[in-house]
Amino acid sequence: MRNFVLLLLAQVLVFSQIHLFGYATAVIFTIFLLKLPRHTTKNELMVWGFLFGIITDMFCNTPGIHSAAATAMAFFRNPILSAFTHKGLPEDFIPGVKSMKWGGYIVYAAICISIFYALLFTLELFAIRYLATLIISTIGSTLLTMLFIVVAEFFTPKK
Repeated sequence: MRNFVLLLLAQVLVFSQIHLFGYATAVIFTIFLLKLPRHTTKNELMVWGFLFGIITDMFCNTPGIHSAAATAMAFFRNPILSAFTHKGLPEDFIPGVKSMKWGGYIVYAAICISIFYALLFTLELFAIRYLATLIISTIGSTLLTMLFIVVAEFFTPKK
């Protein structure tokens, strides 16, 4: 619960203010969804995603786009995680660099984050004529968020 509050505060107070070149924005609360244990049900993931999203929407004055995108990312997280892990894992398996190694974790996170941003910017722009902006924003924001995720992994205490 403490991580939820800390990531939410960091998102609302700091990361929502970062807009590189008018295209790239970091949504750091996605780390929480990525790092929930494997046994977390799809419904629980979607509730967490919706909570993060709706609170971010309230503070950033966006009409539900973060909540929709985070809920969708949470919906697809477990099948994506299953593609990068084997079936015999313990129930308390927590995705991360330590458990999945750098390559697997980066690809897993990048796919989930890309889903989040593709939906977020599609809902925000809502017009096909902005396809180039959609693609640039999705790629730029995914890369920026992945940078923060990698940095966060270096500062995560090893158990």
